[in-house]
Parts: sequence; structure tokens; C-alpha cells
Amino acid sequence: MADVVSPIDARVLTRVAPASPAEVDAAVRAARAAQPAWARRTGSDRGRILHAVADLIEARVEELAETETRNTGKILSDTRREVRRAAGSFRYYAGWADQVRGETIPVGPEYHTYTVPEPHGVVAGVIPWNVPFFFAAKKIAPALAFGNACVLKPAEETPLTALRLGELLAEAGVPDGLVRVLPGGRETGAALVSHPDVDLIVFTGHHDTGKAIARSAAANLTPVALELGGKSPQVLFPDADLDRAVDAVVLGVFASCGQMCIAGSRLVLHESIYDEVLDRVAERVRSLRVGDPFDEQTDLGPQITAAQRDKTVEFIAESTAAGRLVAQATLPDDERLRNGFYVPPTVFDRLDDDARLLREEVFGPVLAVSSFRDDAEALRLANDTEFGLAAGVWTADIARAHRFAGQVRAGTVWINTYRVLSDLVPFGGVGLSGYGRENGTEAARLYLRPRSVWTSLTSGTPQGYGMGGAGAAG
Repeated sequence: MADVVSPIDARVLTRVAPASPAEVDAAVRAARAAQPAWARRTGSDRGRILHAVADLIEARVEELAETETRNTGKILSDTRREVRRAAGSFRYYAGWADQVRGETIPVGPEYHTYTVPEPHGVVAGVIPWNVPFFFAAKKIAPALAFGNACVLKPAEETPLTALRLGELLAEAGVPDGLVRVLPGGRETGAALVSHPDVDLIVFTGHHDTGKAIARSAAANLTPVALELGGKSPQVLFPDADLDRAVDAVVLGVFASCGQMCIAGSRLVLHESIYDEVLDRVAERVRSLRVGDPFDEQTDLGPQITAAQRDKTVEFIAESTAAGRLVAQATLPDDERLRNGFYVPPTVFDRLDDDARLLREEVFGPVLAVSSFRDDAEALRLANDTEFGLAAGVWTADIARAHRFAGQVRAGTVWINTYRVLSDLVPFGGVGLSGYGRENGTEAARLYLRPRSVWTSLTSGTPQGYGMGGAGAAG
């Protein structure tokens, strides 16, 4: 049994038994057995059940958000929004379920040729601990909409809402065995992603884990989509709307205690506005309230795990020696919270380009600030990273904005906004941020594969086909 700990006060919430390799095997086999019948159901029928799941989630927003807050330490307004986003994800893919189309391809008068999109079969979803309920929905909803089964492994630290989602799926009418939620750690995850009957792996998490999954999947030639971390820049030009930009900078890195793959953890400022923006960001950071996530006045709660808190504290200590600590919020002095995993939102500048804080993902509320002289230097600094998940650019010059968006190495670029996401818009990264895309039309490409069908419309051997003929393929 593994303890599930609340980061708010380090109290043990419950204990959960990790799934053994034998239980993983049984879950995959059950999913394999249940999937064909599910794929044969009409898209409208699948969509009806996904809408029913969304109804059940929406009826339990407070219950689910409170459980998520206890397990993750995220402020209640964030977890409420994430629960509603999860319901919206089920509704979005419910609408997709009966909209899948193949195409007829006019290859020539001798053939009627068309494609049929079909599900992969059994999808393994592996999700991190930072947004557990929404990521569970984001993996399960499209898998089911497009006719797949799904075996989901939540992070061992935050399994509670994913397990509750499994119960709601059954209540909504999802067939037995089609979806299983398997809590556990590395052993559980390794057994799942290496299983020969898994047909697709969709992973969100750390890049080192993503590399290990890719290596394991290669042994079975299992296709993989990896949404990994980031070291995302927000670049502010002199003509930016600074009021809006400062708001976006603060929310973009300190919301969710910095535990976001898209955190705008590198602020890149034009030298002419450097002092002004840095002073404004510093003032905002000092005013941030760290504390009880159930208190509506709290801006950010604790880090989700003790290990993550310790990692962030190490980054702060190292960066204090390497650069200048510009601003820092204060930690809560509430005796009830003294054992919680709290870290102070912190801002640094005057770091060398090779400083660890500028190179590695912290996954905590720490911002590194740099300056630039011209557009070329801004782009160089923005692209000076092995990651490539997201970037933000702030300027009133729309031509400059689109030039930057076309040249920055990132899967998502925001212009005069930041941290806006939608199920309708493809999402994913490049470099250490992974490969493959989720959401929107890309979800259909990810969770379906095309079958090509050729029919001869002529009697006998088609014209041009034969030994060595033009139509032969090998």
C-alpha cells in the first residue's frame, strides 16, 4: 500500500494499493476484449455516453475540486476550473464521435479507392501529478470517442480524482473492462507501456520519463505521443501593453505554484523597459499570498510533493549564489501549515546564459529575467533552450509578432496573451518538449489510423499492372 499525502499539511489522506504487473496484464486483456464491441457502436451512441460522463462531472464540481485540492494543494478556484475543463473535454469529444470521415481518392478510372479511419485498439494513458483530473479526461475522452479502450495510469502521488473518474465512467454506461484506472509507480507504468497488447501510448510528464517510455515502446513498435516539459520564454518589446503583459507574466509562471509545463519561466525584456517591468513584476511577487489553498484569498498553495519542494528550494539556493534575487514572497506562518510543502515565489536576474535556472525546468514558482537589445537578440534568447513547448510575445507591431511566431522554436506561440488553451487547438512540443499532438483535428489523427481500400473497376488485370509494370509495387 502507498500513502497518498496532502501537500497542504503532509497529512496522509488515504492509502492506495499499486497495481501489480499481473493486474496491469489483466486490465490490458480486459480492455482488448471489450474494445471491438465498443468500436462497432455508432459514433452517436459513444457520444451519448460521453455526454453522460460530462453531466456526472458537472454535477460534482465541488466534490471533485475539493478532492483535487486536498491531493494536489492547488487553490480551489484552479481545481474548480480544471474540473469544468474536464467536463468540457468529454463534451468536445462526444461531438467528435460521429463526425469521423474517410475520404475517396481519385487515383484513376480503373479503381475506386477510399480510406476508413479505425481505432488503434488499446490506448495506454500515462499522466503526471500536476493536473490529474483534467489530464485523465484528456486521455480517456478522445480514446473512447474514436472507438478505443483505455488503460490509464495516474501519478502515484495523485490518484484520487482519476480513480473517481473511473467510477463515474461506469455510472455513465461505459462498458465493463473498456477503461481501467491503475494507480501505481514505476513498476506499474513500466508494465503498462511495455505490454505487447497496448496499441498506442499517450504520455504527459517529464522528459526523462518520456525517453524511457519511447525506448520501451520501441521494443514492440508501439506508436507514442509525448507531451513533455518546457522552459518557455515570454518576450516583451517596448511597444507592449505592459499592464496586460505584467499580469500574464505573473500568472504565467506563478499560477499553480509554477507546476505547469507551459510556465513562462523565462522573462525576456527589451532593455528600454527592463527596469520598469522588473520593478512591477517584483512588486506583484512580493504581494502574492502563499498559504491554505481552501482560503479564497490565497494566490498559490504548496508544491504537490516534498521532492518537488526540495528541488525548487535547491534551484533557489543555487540561483541566489549565481545571480541576483530580485523579489520573493513570504511563506505562510500558520501553524496548521508548517509541515506543508510550501516554497516562496521568487524572481532572479543577472544570470549567465548557461545558468541552470535558464537551462532546466524547475516546475516551481521561480522566474529568471534577461534583457535584449534588438529583435535578433530576442529571438536568439527565446530559442536558447533544448525545450520547445510554448512561447509568448508582447508587441503592438503585428508584423513583428508574426515574424517572431514563425521563427521561435515552440509548439504553441501566444501573441499578446499567454496560457490560453482549448480542446479545439492542437497542443504539443518539439525538442525535449516531445512529439505528437493532442486536441482538435490532431486528436483524430492520433487516436485513429487510416485503412486504405482499393477496388478494381475493370475485369481482368488492371491496365499497367503486371510483372515490372508501372502499377506494380514492392
